[in-house]
Amino acid sequence: MNPAKFKYKIDMVQVLESISEASFFLNSDWEIEFINKAAEPFLVENNKDLIGMSIWEALPKYKDTPTHEKLLQIYENQKPATFEMIGLYNKNWLEVKVFPNSTGLFVMFSDITDRKKSEKQKQHYEKLKVIGEMAAGVAHEVRNPMTSVKGFLQLMAQNESLIDHKSIFNLMIDEVNRVNDIITEFLDIAKDKPEKLEYSNLNTLIEIIYPLLDSRALKEGKSVILKLGSISNINVDKNEIRQLLLNLVNNSLDAMDYGKSVYIITTEENGKVLLSIQDEGCGIPPELMDDIATPFITTKDEGTGLGVPICFSIANRNNAKIDYNSSSAGTTFNIRFSQ
Repeated sequence: MNPAKFKYKIDMVQVLESISEASFFLNSDWEIEFINKAAEPFLVENNKDLIGMSIWEALPKYKDTPTHEKLLQIYENQKPATFEMIGLYNKNWLEVKVFPNSTGLFVMFSDITDRKKSEKQKQHYEKLKVIGEMAAGVAHEVRNPMTSVKGFLQLMAQNESLIDHKSIFNLMIDEVNRVNDIITEFLDIAKDKPEKLEYSNLNTLIEIIYPLLDSRALKEGKSVILKLGSISNINVDKNEIRQLLLNLVNNSLDAMDYGKSVYIITTEENGKVLLSIQDEGCGIPPELMDDIATPFITTKDEGTGLGVPICFSIANRNNAKIDYNSSSAGTTFNIRFSQ
Protein backbone atom coordinates (compact mmCIF):
# COMPACT_ATOMS: atom_id res chain seq x y z
CA MET A 1 0.00 0.00 0.00
CA ASN A 2 1.13 3.50 -0.78
CA PRO A 3 2.66 4.94 2.46
CA ALA A 4 0.78 8.22 2.06
CA LYS A 5 -2.53 6.39 1.65
CA PHE A 6 -1.76 4.15 4.63
CA LYS A 7 -1.02 7.21 6.78
CA TYR A 8 -4.28 8.79 5.59
CA LYS A 9 -6.21 5.72 6.79
CA ILE A 10 -4.47 5.79 10.16
CA ASP A 11 -5.29 9.48 10.53
CA MET A 12 -8.92 8.80 9.56
CA VAL A 13 -9.23 6.11 12.24
CA GLN A 14 -7.83 8.50 14.84
CA VAL A 15 -10.32 11.18 13.78
CA LEU A 16 -13.25 8.76 13.97
CA GLU A 17 -12.22 7.51 17.41
CA SER A 18 -12.03 11.09 18.72
CA ILE A 19 -15.68 11.79 17.77
CA SER A 20 -18.06 11.24 20.67
CA GLU A 21 -21.00 10.46 18.37
CA ALA A 22 -21.33 6.99 16.92
CA SER A 23 -19.71 7.11 13.47
CA PHE A 24 -18.70 4.90 10.57
CA PHE A 25 -17.66 5.23 6.94
CA LEU A 26 -19.14 3.21 4.07
CA ASN A 27 -17.33 2.93 0.77
CA SER A 28 -19.09 3.03 -2.60
CA ASP A 29 -19.71 -0.73 -2.35
CA TRP A 30 -21.55 -0.18 0.96
CA GLU A 31 -18.77 -1.87 2.90
CA ILE A 32 -17.79 -0.65 6.37
CA GLU A 33 -14.25 0.75 6.18
CA PHE A 34 -14.08 2.57 9.52
CA ILE A 35 -16.11 2.45 12.70
CA ASN A 36 -15.50 4.07 16.08
CA LYS A 37 -16.10 2.51 19.49
CA ALA A 38 -19.15 4.69 20.14
CA ALA A 39 -20.94 2.97 17.25
CA GLU A 40 -20.28 -0.59 18.41
CA PRO A 41 -23.21 -0.86 20.90
CA PHE A 42 -25.63 0.04 18.10
CA LEU A 43 -24.41 -2.72 15.80
CA VAL A 44 -25.03 -6.43 16.10
CA GLU A 45 -21.55 -7.80 15.40
CA ASN A 46 -18.09 -7.38 16.89
CA ASN A 47 -16.18 -4.37 15.53
CA LYS A 48 -13.40 -6.50 13.98
CA ASP A 49 -15.92 -8.65 12.11
CA LEU A 50 -17.64 -5.58 10.66
CA ILE A 51 -14.65 -4.10 8.84
CA GLY A 52 -15.03 -4.94 5.17
CA MET A 53 -18.55 -6.27 5.68
CA SER A 54 -21.51 -4.89 3.74
CA ILE A 55 -23.68 -2.69 5.94
CA TRP A 56 -26.68 -4.72 4.76
CA GLU A 57 -25.06 -7.92 6.02
CA ALA A 58 -24.15 -6.30 9.32
CA LEU A 59 -27.63 -4.81 9.75
CA PRO A 60 -29.93 -6.96 7.59
CA LYS A 61 -33.15 -5.53 9.08
CA TYR A 62 -32.43 -2.22 7.33
CA LYS A 63 -32.13 -3.69 3.83
CA ASP A 64 -34.93 -2.52 1.51
CA THR A 65 -36.36 -0.16 4.12
CA PRO A 66 -36.97 3.62 3.95
CA THR A 67 -33.59 4.09 5.69
CA HIS A 68 -31.92 2.07 2.93
CA GLU A 69 -33.63 4.23 0.31
CA LYS A 70 -32.58 7.45 2.07
CA LEU A 71 -28.92 6.44 2.13
CA LEU A 72 -29.04 5.52 -1.55
CA GLN A 73 -30.64 8.87 -2.41
CA ILE A 74 -28.13 10.84 -0.32
CA TYR A 75 -25.22 9.12 -2.09
CA GLU A 76 -26.76 9.71 -5.52
CA ASN A 77 -27.52 13.39 -4.81
CA GLN A 78 -24.18 13.99 -3.03
CA LYS A 79 -25.89 16.33 -0.54
CA PRO A 80 -25.55 16.03 3.27
CA ALA A 81 -28.76 15.20 5.12
CA THR A 82 -30.06 14.75 8.66
CA PHE A 83 -33.07 12.66 9.62
CA GLU A 84 -34.64 10.93 12.62
CA MET A 85 -35.69 7.30 12.82
CA ILE A 86 -36.57 4.53 15.25
CA GLY A 87 -33.79 1.93 15.44
CA LEU A 88 -34.93 -1.48 14.22
CA TYR A 89 -32.77 -3.31 16.76
CA ASN A 90 -33.02 -1.37 20.04
CA LYS A 91 -36.25 0.53 19.17
CA ASN A 92 -34.71 3.82 20.36
CA TRP A 93 -35.02 7.11 18.51
CA LEU A 94 -31.88 8.01 16.55
CA GLU A 95 -30.74 11.21 14.88
CA VAL A 96 -28.71 10.32 11.77
CA LYS A 97 -26.36 12.70 9.95
CA VAL A 98 -25.00 11.58 6.59
CA PHE A 99 -22.14 13.25 4.68
CA PRO A 100 -21.56 11.87 1.17
CA ASN A 101 -18.56 12.13 -1.11
CA SER A 102 -17.47 10.36 -4.27
CA THR A 103 -15.93 7.45 -2.34
CA GLY A 104 -18.85 6.71 -0.02
CA LEU A 105 -20.81 7.93 3.02
CA PHE A 106 -19.71 9.18 6.42
CA VAL A 107 -22.53 8.43 8.90
CA MET A 108 -22.95 9.83 12.40
CA PHE A 109 -25.83 8.95 14.70
CA SER A 110 -26.89 9.52 18.30
CA ASP A 111 -29.59 8.25 20.63
CA ILE A 112 -32.24 10.98 21.08
CA THR A 113 -34.85 8.85 22.87
CA ASP A 114 -34.77 10.96 26.04
CA ARG A 115 -35.10 14.15 24.02
CA LYS A 116 -38.08 12.78 22.08
CA LYS A 117 -39.78 11.71 25.31
CA SER A 118 -39.16 15.13 26.80
CA GLU A 119 -40.60 16.83 23.71
CA LYS A 120 -43.65 14.57 23.77
CA GLN A 121 -44.25 15.27 27.46
CA LYS A 122 -43.88 19.00 26.89
CA GLN A 123 -46.39 18.90 24.03
CA HIS A 124 -48.76 16.88 26.18
CA TYR A 125 -48.63 19.31 29.11
CA GLU A 126 -49.10 22.26 26.77
CA LYS A 127 -52.16 20.55 25.30
CA LEU A 128 -53.58 19.93 28.78
CA LYS A 129 -52.91 23.53 29.72
CA VAL A 130 -54.81 24.83 26.68
CA ILE A 131 -57.74 22.51 27.42
CA GLY A 132 -57.74 23.59 31.06
CA GLU A 133 -57.59 27.28 30.17
CA MET A 134 -60.55 26.84 27.83
CA ALA A 135 -62.47 25.14 30.63
CA ALA A 136 -61.58 27.94 33.05
CA GLY A 137 -62.81 30.48 30.53
CA VAL A 138 -66.27 28.94 30.22
CA ALA A 139 -66.63 27.54 33.76
CA HIS A 140 -68.28 30.67 35.15
CA GLU A 141 -70.65 30.99 32.18
CA VAL A 142 -71.71 27.35 32.48
CA ARG A 143 -71.93 27.08 36.26
CA ASN A 144 -74.22 30.08 36.74
CA PRO A 145 -77.12 28.77 34.62
CA MET A 146 -76.50 25.21 35.90
CA THR A 147 -76.88 26.49 39.48
CA SER A 148 -80.19 28.08 38.53
CA VAL A 149 -81.39 24.89 36.85
CA LYS A 150 -80.40 22.84 39.90
CA GLY A 151 -82.26 25.21 42.23
CA PHE A 152 -85.49 25.01 40.24
CA LEU A 153 -85.21 21.22 40.03
CA GLN A 154 -84.84 21.01 43.81
CA LEU A 155 -87.94 23.18 44.27
CA MET A 156 -89.92 21.05 41.85
CA ALA A 157 -88.78 17.86 43.59
CA GLN A 158 -90.27 19.21 46.84
CA ASN A 159 -93.60 20.18 45.23
CA GLU A 160 -96.26 17.77 46.48
CA SER A 161 -98.23 18.03 43.24
CA LEU A 162 -95.18 16.70 41.38
CA ILE A 163 -94.30 13.98 43.87
CA ASP A 164 -94.79 11.24 41.25
CA HIS A 165 -91.92 12.77 39.27
CA LYS A 166 -89.50 13.19 42.19
CA SER A 167 -87.21 10.37 41.03
CA ILE A 168 -86.85 12.08 37.64
CA PHE A 169 -86.00 15.41 39.27
CA ASN A 170 -83.41 13.72 41.49
CA LEU A 171 -81.85 12.06 38.44
CA MET A 172 -81.63 15.42 36.69
CA ILE A 173 -80.05 16.98 39.80
CA ASP A 174 -77.44 14.19 39.82
CA GLU A 175 -76.64 14.94 36.17
CA VAL A 176 -76.22 18.66 36.95
CA ASN A 177 -73.84 17.70 39.78
CA ARG A 178 -71.94 15.49 37.36
CA VAL A 179 -71.48 18.42 34.96
CA ASN A 180 -70.15 20.54 37.83
CA ASP A 181 -67.74 17.75 38.82
CA ILE A 182 -66.41 17.54 35.25
CA ILE A 183 -65.85 21.31 35.20
CA THR A 184 -63.96 21.04 38.52
CA GLU A 185 -61.76 18.29 37.07
CA PHE A 186 -61.04 20.42 34.02
CA LEU A 187 -59.98 23.26 36.29
CA ASP A 188 -57.62 20.85 38.08
CA ILE A 189 -55.92 20.17 34.74
CA ALA A 190 -55.54 23.92 34.14
CA LYS A 191 -53.53 24.51 37.32
CA ASP A 192 -49.84 25.12 36.78
CA LYS A 193 -48.84 25.40 40.46
CA PRO A 194 -49.73 23.34 43.55
CA GLU A 195 -51.78 24.99 46.30
CA LYS A 196 -49.34 24.31 49.15
CA LEU A 197 -45.94 22.62 49.05
CA GLU A 198 -44.51 21.05 52.19
CA TYR A 199 -41.97 18.35 52.95
CA SER A 200 -43.84 15.12 53.59
CA ASN A 201 -43.14 11.42 53.71
CA LEU A 202 -44.96 9.60 50.91
CA ASN A 203 -45.35 6.48 53.07
CA THR A 204 -47.29 8.49 55.67
CA LEU A 205 -49.63 9.89 53.00
CA ILE A 206 -50.26 6.37 51.69
CA GLU A 207 -50.95 4.95 55.16
CA ILE A 208 -53.50 7.72 55.88
CA ILE A 209 -55.48 7.05 52.71
CA TYR A 210 -55.03 3.24 52.77
CA PRO A 211 -58.17 2.42 54.88
CA LEU A 212 -60.37 4.15 52.29
CA LEU A 213 -58.79 2.22 49.41
CA ASP A 214 -58.77 -1.08 51.32
CA SER A 215 -62.44 -0.70 52.26
CA ARG A 216 -63.51 -0.42 48.64
CA ALA A 217 -61.28 -3.33 47.62
CA LEU A 218 -62.66 -5.65 50.33
CA LYS A 219 -66.24 -4.93 49.29
CA GLU A 220 -65.35 -6.13 45.78
CA GLY A 221 -63.34 -9.18 46.87
CA LYS A 222 -60.05 -7.59 45.87
CA SER A 223 -57.04 -6.40 47.89
CA VAL A 224 -54.69 -3.43 48.14
CA ILE A 225 -51.23 -4.48 49.32
CA LEU A 226 -48.61 -2.03 50.62
CA LYS A 227 -44.89 -2.54 50.00
CA LEU A 228 -43.39 0.60 51.49
CA GLY A 229 -39.61 1.00 51.52
CA SER A 230 -37.35 3.45 53.30
CA ILE A 231 -37.62 6.76 51.43
CA SER A 232 -36.68 10.41 51.86
CA ASN A 233 -39.18 13.22 52.38
CA ILE A 234 -40.35 15.07 49.27
CA ASN A 235 -41.69 18.59 48.74
CA VAL A 236 -45.27 18.11 47.49
CA ASP A 237 -48.86 19.21 47.87
CA LYS A 238 -50.28 16.49 50.13
CA ASN A 239 -53.86 16.90 48.94
CA GLU A 240 -52.85 16.56 45.31
CA ILE A 241 -50.80 13.43 45.99
CA ARG A 242 -53.79 11.90 47.78
CA GLN A 243 -55.88 12.69 44.70
CA LEU A 244 -53.28 11.05 42.46
CA LEU A 245 -53.29 7.92 44.65
CA LEU A 246 -57.08 7.75 44.68
CA ASN A 247 -57.33 8.12 40.90
CA LEU A 248 -54.69 5.53 40.03
CA VAL A 249 -55.64 2.92 42.64
CA ASN A 250 -59.36 3.23 41.84
CA ASN A 251 -58.53 2.80 38.14
CA SER A 252 -56.60 -0.35 39.02
CA LEU A 253 -59.49 -1.72 41.08
CA ASP A 254 -61.88 -0.99 38.21
CA ALA A 255 -59.66 -2.99 35.85
CA MET A 256 -59.37 -6.08 38.08
CA ASP A 257 -61.55 -9.14 38.61
CA TYR A 258 -62.51 -10.74 41.92
CA GLY A 259 -59.55 -12.09 43.89
CA LYS A 260 -56.94 -9.87 42.23
CA SER A 261 -54.59 -7.41 43.95
CA VAL A 262 -53.15 -3.93 43.43
CA TYR A 263 -49.77 -3.15 44.97
CA ILE A 264 -48.64 0.27 46.20
CA ILE A 265 -44.84 0.24 46.24
CA THR A 266 -42.36 2.90 47.36
CA THR A 267 -38.60 2.82 46.89
CA GLU A 268 -35.75 5.23 46.35
CA GLU A 269 -33.94 4.97 43.04
CA ASN A 270 -31.06 7.09 41.71
CA GLY A 271 -31.79 9.87 44.18
CA LYS A 272 -35.51 9.93 43.34
CA VAL A 273 -38.46 8.68 45.36
CA LEU A 274 -40.39 6.17 43.25
CA LEU A 275 -44.08 5.40 43.74
CA SER A 276 -45.40 2.43 41.76
CA ILE A 277 -49.05 1.40 41.41
CA GLN A 278 -49.04 -2.16 40.07
CA ASP A 279 -52.22 -4.11 39.36
CA GLU A 280 -53.32 -7.51 38.09
CA GLY A 281 -55.95 -6.11 35.76
CA CYS A 282 -56.71 -6.65 32.09
CA GLY A 283 -54.20 -4.05 30.89
CA ILE A 284 -54.54 -0.99 28.68
CA PRO A 285 -55.70 -1.76 25.12
CA PRO A 286 -52.70 -1.40 22.77
CA GLU A 287 -54.53 1.15 20.61
CA LEU A 288 -54.92 3.45 23.64
CA MET A 289 -51.42 3.07 25.10
CA ASP A 290 -50.14 6.38 23.74
CA ASP A 291 -53.33 8.33 24.46
CA ILE A 292 -54.34 7.51 28.04
CA ALA A 293 -53.18 10.93 29.30
CA THR A 294 -55.42 12.68 26.77
CA PRO A 295 -58.72 13.99 28.19
CA PHE A 296 -61.85 11.93 27.43
CA ILE A 297 -59.89 8.82 26.42
CA THR A 298 -61.33 6.01 28.56
CA THR A 299 -62.21 2.31 28.50
CA LYS A 300 -64.96 2.74 31.13
CA ASP A 301 -68.60 2.88 30.12
CA GLU A 302 -69.31 5.64 32.64
CA GLY A 303 -65.87 7.24 32.94
CA THR A 304 -65.09 10.83 31.93
CA GLY A 305 -61.53 10.09 30.83
CA LEU A 306 -60.17 12.87 33.04
CA GLY A 307 -58.70 10.87 35.95
CA VAL A 308 -55.37 9.93 34.34
CA PRO A 309 -54.83 13.36 32.68
CA ILE A 310 -55.34 14.95 36.12
CA CYS A 311 -52.67 12.59 37.53
CA PHE A 312 -50.21 13.71 34.86
CA SER A 313 -50.94 17.36 35.68
CA ILE A 314 -50.54 16.70 39.41
CA ALA A 315 -47.21 14.96 38.81
CA ASN A 316 -45.98 17.84 36.67
CA ARG A 317 -46.94 20.40 39.33
CA ASN A 318 -45.20 18.38 42.05
CA ASN A 319 -41.88 17.95 40.25
CA ALA A 320 -42.53 14.35 39.23
CA LYS A 321 -42.71 12.34 36.02
CA ILE A 322 -45.00 9.44 35.17
CA ASP A 323 -44.18 6.45 33.01
CA TYR A 324 -46.18 3.27 32.61
CA ASN A 325 -46.21 -0.18 31.05
CA SER A 326 -49.07 -2.54 30.46
CA SER A 327 -49.91 -6.03 29.23
CA SER A 328 -52.74 -8.51 29.58
CA ALA A 329 -51.20 -9.44 32.97
CA GLY A 330 -51.66 -5.96 34.41
CA THR A 331 -50.53 -2.34 34.41
CA THR A 332 -47.85 -0.49 36.36
CA PHE A 333 -47.68 3.28 36.79
CA ASN A 334 -44.38 4.69 38.04
CA ILE A 335 -44.27 8.20 39.52
CA ARG A 336 -40.71 9.48 40.03
CA PHE A 337 -40.36 12.45 42.39
CA SER A 338 -37.26 14.64 42.21
CA GLN A 339 -36.12 15.76 45.65
